[in-house]
Amino acid sequence: MTLRGNHPARIDDKGRIKIPNGFRLLVQSQYGPDLFVTSVTGEYVRLYPMAVWLEIERKLAQVPSTNPSKQRFLDRVSFFGQEVSMDK
Repeated sequence: MTLRGNHPARIDDKGRIKIPNGFRLLVQSQYGPDLFVTSVTGEYVRLYPMAVWLEIERKLAQVPSTNPSKQRFLDRVSFFGQEVSMDK
């Protein structure tokens, strides 16, 4: 199974995202339970395994801090983002 495509997820009564089971099992087996959850617009959620997010941060660190696209992206993902661990 791959992580391609659009797969609607539910938000439960406690405000938690219910990740489709096949995705959850694949992500946990390949990356572990830690995720970075964020959004760029506030309308859609983006989930990154922490190892993937850390690689994105590493690549962004190579882009000059004066780059307006970099700053805009970081401002948005920082505003909406947080580190989480998947539970069952």
